[in-house]
Amino acid sequence: MKKILKDTCILAALMILSVFSISIIWSGITDEIGLVLKLFGLAFIIAVANFLFDEFVNLSIVVSYIIKYFAITGIVMLYGFIVGWFYPSNFWMAFIYVGVVLVLAYFIDSFIVKKDIKYINSKIADRSNEAK
Repeated sequence: MKKILKDTCILAALMILSVFSISIIWSGITDEIGLVLKLFGLAFIIAVANFLFDEFVNLSIVVSYIIKYFAITGIVMLYGFIVGWFYPSNFWMAFIYVGVVLVLAYFIDSFIVKKDIKYINSKIADRSNEAK
């Protein structure tokens, strides 16, 4: 399931980028295409920050998610101010957007981890049964 979800996301991203690349050649960057490209840029920045955080920081899961929430919210706010998504009067929306995405990512991650744990436990049980 994890591979299917990952492959689906990669394929969808490639399809979007391909269609938008052709559209950019034909008609230039429209507001919709610009928004999606900005979202891809933000996703890349967050993925790099997340990777670096996981590589260099070793905290409990709860503390890690709390710190990531505030760090990613800060990145989203900064990026949002730069590209014009947020204004000083509505910066608080970044907390909501990041919170919703983080909750969804947490549930997907926990579902995948539970499946991985079941799979690993079944392999260990199979090996211990073979050893007997």
